[in-house]
Amino acid sequence: MDPTPLANPSNIITYDQVSDIDVNCTKIHQVMSSTHIAAEIPVEILCIIMELVMPPTQRFLDSPVIARDNRHSRVFSLQTLRNIVLVSRHWYNVGISYLYRHVVILQSKQLFALARVVSNNRSLGEFILSLRLQCYVLESQMAAVSMALDGILAVTPNHTKVTIAPILNRYRPWFGHEFLRMIALAQNTPSRTTDMHFRINPSLINTLKLIPTFTCLTTFHIDMFLGGNDALPTEHIHLAFLEELHITWQPRGHVRNVFSALAEILSLPSLRRLLLTSRDVGNGAVLEPLLRKFGHGLHFVSLVRNHHYYFRYKYSMPPPPPPPVIPLLSMCPNLRHLATDTYGPIRMPAHAHLTWVDLWVWREFLNRSEQSALAVTLIPYEERVKFPSLQGVRLLDLSLFPFSGAHTPLLIPPDMVGSTESVAWTYSSLDLRHDPGLLYRQTIDDVLAESLEHRL
Repeated sequence: MDPTPLANPSNIITYDQVSDIDVNCTKIHQVMSSTHIAAEIPVEILCIIMELVMPPTQRFLDSPVIARDNRHSRVFSLQTLRNIVLVSRHWYNVGISYLYRHVVILQSKQLFALARVVSNNRSLGEFILSLRLQCYVLESQMAAVSMALDGILAVTPNHTKVTIAPILNRYRPWFGHEFLRMIALAQNTPSRTTDMHFRINPSLINTLKLIPTFTCLTTFHIDMFLGGNDALPTEHIHLAFLEELHITWQPRGHVRNVFSALAEILSLPSLRRLLLTSRDVGNGAVLEPLLRKFGHGLHFVSLVRNHHYYFRYKYSMPPPPPPPVIPLLSMCPNLRHLATDTYGPIRMPAHAHLTWVDLWVWREFLNRSEQSALAVTLIPYEERVKFPSLQGVRLLDLSLFPFSGAHTPLLIPPDMVGSTESVAWTYSSLDLRHDPGLLYRQTIDDVLAESLEHRL
């Protein structure tokens, strides 16, 4: 899932502002002549203009962390799009659907405003193709948020993706379960939710009982914080369409028993991507039950330590042991893409189908002039000959981890650039560059990096 937001999310365009567009646009239209050049632009050209103004479509570049307080963000894009829509009635008719196409809720008041707008004008709800809820939810707001979300989904028949990733109070163990229960009870929400990122506290057994209600889930990210005495789930859970499972956990309590229980109760026939993130992934014994059950169908596996934690305590603790890559590969015979982190050379068994390897490394080890040498050091040539399908090894800058997390290899795939290409994205908080074999943050002074966002 996307990265953890900052403490106080910034304001993005709120949908109570959009409700005033009809009034403003009517006034503008009365003043402007029908022969004005704005009215003469063909619809096809206007559509191209709207597409160019739309915020980035990749979730990594659409991250609320990157988007805060910079002119290349979702904020600026939506404000520009709103101004374009207000040019004339003709521009409004063409552009209003773009303004509502992909909705991201970073504050609860935006959700309530959107619910009011689409309830008063149901035609606007038909424009919504995706809805992402990533706002702080207070205990006193639970009922109101679930009702507002339910009301929006009731009048958005064309949406194909609903993401529920609320930010909840981690110190209230029952809070997350109660909120999910209220969402599950909503009439329209469960069968339409495709993407969920949820923090599971000691109410794991009760929370998992609600998951089968969300029958259309394709992506599920679980943050598990469990104690040694928490009850283990036992009821069977079948998710027919789940393609991606991401589990983040703390290495404490009876985690190994939890993973064994999950492997026993989960039925995931469509699972293709498995992401496992923890402060310490251990020797692989914890992961073995899940990999043995689902490994045969996996095409992508990420096995990465939680570097949010290591960035915080980097200089006060020794490097962790290397991840258990060898048993991982042996249990995933159809794997195409592997992402992991390393502090030294990796020894791997032969694999017939592995095509790409992404290695997270510390930024101080990255040098553009020496990147190939470093990649060869981490996976020597004698190891690469074991992979007849291997197309490349890419190094990932670990300073990106707080922004994008373990999802980075999926959000910016290694085959995005060719052997002689590169792509750069410029933000006030993050300057990102993707060269062949290397994805990293770059330092810029007075000259902005070339922006090639139109390629996305």
